[in-house]
Formats: sequence, C-alpha cells, structure tokens
Amino acid sequence: MEKNTIIQRLQKESCFVLYRFPKSKTIHGIIDHSLKRIKTIQELQNIPSAFIFAPFNIEELPICVFSPTETFEFEQSDDTIVLPQSDSYHSQPSDSYRTEFNIFHQKISDGHFSKLVLARSKTLNLEMDSFDLFMDACCAYPDTMVYLLHTPDTGTWIGASPEILLEGNCIQMHTIALAGTMTCSESTPKLSEWSGKNKEEQKIVTDYIRDCIRVVGELKDEWGPYSYKTAHLAHLRSDLYFRLDSDKIPEMITILHPTPAICGIPKKDALQCILNTETKSRSYYSGFFGWYEPSGNTQLYVNLRCLQQNDNSNFTLYAGGGILASSTLESEWSETENKMLTLLQLPSLKNKLK
Repeated sequence: MEKNTIIQRLQKESCFVLYRFPKSKTIHGIIDHSLKRIKTIQELQNIPSAFIFAPFNIEELPICVFSPTETFEFEQSDDTIVLPQSDSYHSQPSDSYRTEFNIFHQKISDGHFSKLVLARSKTLNLEMDSFDLFMDACCAYPDTMVYLLHTPDTGTWIGASPEILLEGNCIQMHTIALAGTMTCSESTPKLSEWSGKNKEEQKIVTDYIRDCIRVVGELKDEWGPYSYKTAHLAHLRSDLYFRLDSDKIPEMITILHPTPAICGIPKKDALQCILNTETKSRSYYSGFFGWYEPSGNTQLYVNLRCLQQNDNSNFTLYAGGGILASSTLESEWSETENKMLTLLQLPSLKNKLK
C-alpha cells in the first residue's frame, strides 16, 4: 500500500492502530468501528484476541480494545536512519519537577520506599505529521515495538518501546526487568561501567518480577543482568522465562503492572504516592500496549518513549526515571531529557526543531 492511500484511509476513521513488532518490517493495521473499552484487566478473560492500549492507572482511564475485525498489512521501506550520538536539548529542572523530586527523595531517605519512579512531560508547539514520525521510528528502531494509535478519547499516541511486559504462548512466557539508564555512543557499556545506583535499581525490579512470576507461574530460567543498548541509551536487563497457563495471563498482568520500573516498591503504596504527588496525569504513558491472544502469541510492552499529539501544532512528550536514595536531581532530570530524545531526534521532528 502506498503512503497516500494509507493516510487517506486512516483520515476517514476515528479508531485505528498501526504497529510493528521488533525485528520485523511488516506493519499491521487495525480499524475498529466499535472500539471496546474495559475498566479492569480481569475483563481481558473475555477477549480472544485484540490489540490493547492500557493506562498507567487502570482506575483513572479505560483499557482500549481494538478487535481485529478490519485489518491490513504493508511493508516498511528498507531505509535506515542513522541517529546522531551527541544531540542535546538539556535544560534546567523545572520548579514542579524539583518539588516532586524532593518529596520522593525524602520519602525514600526516611525509609518509606526503596524506589519511586518520577515522571514528567513536556509540551512543544510544533507541527508534526504523526504518520511520518511513526515510519521514522520504525526505520530508526528495528528492535523496539513501535505503534501509532488514535481514538476520540485518547487522541493520537506514538511510541517506540524496548520494554517487554509479557510475551509468549502456552509453552513458554517471557518478561524482562529493564532498569538503569546510561547514554552511550556506538559501543554497548560493559557491566563494570554501571554505577551502584543503576545496579541497585535493576536488582529491585528483577527481584519484584521474579516474585510475581512465582505467584501464578513456574520460573524456568533467568539470564542477566547484562547491558542492553537501544539507540543512544543503554539499560541493564534481565530476561525471565516461565510457564504460565493461558487463563492466568490477566492475573499475571494484574500482578506485574505497574512494575517497579515505572512505579516503585512497595508497589501499592508507591502507586498512591505517585498519584498524590505528580501534578500531571501520566494518562497512557507507562501503561502497556500490544497484541493480546491467550491461545496464541501475546506480545505486550510497557508504553515508554512515547508522545501524545494534542492537535496538529503541539504534542506532549513523556519520560520518567527511578529515584533511589543515591539519586540526584540533576542526573534524574538529564535522564528524562535523554529519553525524550528517542522521538525528538527522528528526522520528521528534528528538522523542525532547528
């Protein structure tokens, strides 16, 4: 399908999603004329297969369920995008971020939490072509899950996430613990190059996910931690493989989400602290999205490295970082700036920032 044909088709629809799995060049499209919205993860028990788009706080916003009633596919181009390693849009921490960081850091220092994740957003007044940005992300990030989605309620969202929430089938399920962030050039950092703060953060996430698996599944194997590079960022990653009955998938998602990688420890109290402290809603940022099919292959990702298009002339970027007792305001702010570069450095946006 040609670009103009796809765009003309999507412009006529109110609910659609385009997505491309990692290490694939096939772009899948779903147009849903009767989008279903559910209020709990457990309601997924009644869904045989769908693309789902879930918020950070399930009690705040619904889970959008795109049923595959009208689907299409096309192949992305063979174009490659070489991204710069030195771009920077760093700024000074905002007053609101500084206040929220100090609140989180004090609670951790007082022993109430071992980790809290602080998110922020940044709105830019700049025209953006969502389809071009989606295609840029597909070419630039072949190892990530990339999507473009629109509904009247959510608006338009675009993301390129490296973080698996849950994937696999009845034979074997797989999830990852992804935490710690470091900017890097062409080479992947050695394990010895990571700071104690990053290693501690990754261990917290891994321990939590391992415990979650043992509640409803059977842990089979674990690899890591190791350095995992995606574009200009590197993370610490561990892979966990386990056995899980297909009817237990909604329960597994409920236990996992939100993981300490985007929330904190202890989970319930950390979630409440975030909701009480962060002045702006995360909306669907740090929720999860992807293909859900209990009797087949499920591939769900945490909604990171994403933006929400508010209208044709402005959009909001989201990013967050894990706060520990050893965290500093400046380093955490810088980390969120670098994460926002994932989309900002793509040609369809970068050329307009000049």
